[in-house]
Amino acid sequence: MARLSKQQQAEIRLKIINTAVELFTENGFETTSMKQIARAAGIGDATIYKYFANKDKLIYGYYGLIATKTTEQFLAEDDLSEYSLQEKFQLLIDIYLNNFLPNREFVCDSINMIMQSPSILFKDVAPVREEFVDLIANLLNDAEQAGEIAQSPFTDATAKLANDYLLAVLLYWVNDDSEEFSNTTQMVDMSLELGVEILRSGIVSKATDLVSFFVKAHLFRFMGSGFLNKLIMKKSFGL
Repeated sequence: MARLSKQQQAEIRLKIINTAVELFTENGFETTSMKQIARAAGIGDATIYKYFANKDKLIYGYYGLIATKTTEQFLAEDDLSEYSLQEKFQLLIDIYLNNFLPNREFVCDSINMIMQSPSILFKDVAPVREEFVDLIANLLNDAEQAGEIAQSPFTDATAKLANDYLLAVLLYWVNDDSEEFSNTTQMVDMSLELGVEILRSGIVSKATDLVSFFVKAHLFRFMGSGFLNKLIMKKSFGL
């Protein structure tokens, strides 16, 4: 039997994920078996395990697929360099949620399941949660170089925080029953404006400088008074 190419493997993997999402939505996660998914996808009962070890991995695969698709679509956008930082974040969120929209029922059910049993997918979801960190870090670096936001020594930490913000938006969206998700739109508009304004102000760096100043000032004062040495001696030797 000829060995499958990477493209063929990717197509089979995609078919398995899409089939699983359909069956999970129709029949429920618990009542759907790996064998049912394999047969509905037109592959062997044992073949499916070469791609996914269990149903939990299939859910992880779906979210990973959406994250990759979102990143590719975002980077393929025309005239992206002409967008402001806020517009770029808005675009990223719009693409992200739109990719979930066709399977919103499954997304709601799977997220509720994860939230009820956070340990079930914690290890596997972690890489998906970090999918956008590098992309966001690049957006922040570009904005800093363009003078759009203040320079910060904590760009990587800010990128991780912004990445978690995307997850928070998703959680808000799955629980939004307003017409055309207007509440989500309003929440994103206000929070993005506030977030970008904070980055422009440089308050993150200023707060860090302030903390650093107090730490150093008090540290030197304690060292000068001999308090720190006495504390070390007491902790080390019980003096």
